[in-house]
Amino acid sequence: MDRIPVTPQFALPGLFNGRRLAVLAFASALLPTLYTLMNTLWATPDQEHGPIILLLVLWLFWRKRGALAALPVRPAAVGWLALLVFALSYGLGRSQGIYFLETGSFIVLVAGWLLLEKGWAAVRLMWFPLFFMLYLLPLPGPVVDAITSGLKESVSHVAEAVLYWAGYPIARNGVVLNIGQYQLLVADACSGLNSMFSLSALGFLFVHITQPPYWWQRVIIILALLPIAFIANVVRVMALVLLTYYRGDAAGQGFMHTAAGLTVFVVALVLVGILGEILMRLGRHAPKRSLQ
Repeated sequence: MDRIPVTPQFALPGLFNGRRLAVLAFASALLPTLYTLMNTLWATPDQEHGPIILLLVLWLFWRKRGALAALPVRPAAVGWLALLVFALSYGLGRSQGIYFLETGSFIVLVAGWLLLEKGWAAVRLMWFPLFFMLYLLPLPGPVVDAITSGLKESVSHVAEAVLYWAGYPIARNGVVLNIGQYQLLVADACSGLNSMFSLSALGFLFVHITQPPYWWQRVIIILALLPIAFIANVVRVMALVLLTYYRGDAAGQGFMHTAAGLTVFVVALVLVGILGEILMRLGRHAPKRSLQ
């Protein structure tokens, strides 16, 4: 009787080859980094968008898993160099408490993994998820301080000008707004930097997923994100000022102060929706040529 060859039901060729083991070993460093971020930066109002960005990054990679698997296996040796750069930057960032360097090293790690698995074609396929990972990077403190200072001044000035024009007894001294018997300090969280950062991430994600047919629509949407975030934050500050003026300091600093942060995204989404509708109407009359 001839033996009938039995084909294994589960075949995992190359699952534990050298390059994959190296990537998995380095990827284990993500766990202490996540633990640190969840208990430090991501626990603050300034960086609370971090977990949401991380979930979006994972989703972006997941949605292209089929296209990645379909690519031919053409490992690029430069991927090993990327792993070396990751090890050096992660070690330096972790040991010295440099969150920007520690977190950013994982972008290099993912790029190295793609290069070792599928080569440059995989990097080109996953260029947007890799780009979107940049929004996970905490901005360096000196950069935040420099940007926040100017934004607070601008937000305070515009809020004062609008409310004064509307007839309210308001005056400004730097970033301090005086209205009636109350004095309000425009804090760093009210500068609008965080809303600009998170809204720009959502804007790029929106353009990437919806793929507006005309290149100028994409450019206008991206360029309009920061002004829209600034306007939305001015509305937030004015809402808090008026809430304090009519309901007292306790109302302005209590639950409504936190809830007012939602107005940034509500107003921003409304403005983006209006802009999108205008661009769609203009697009119907534009020449049928797109940038794909």
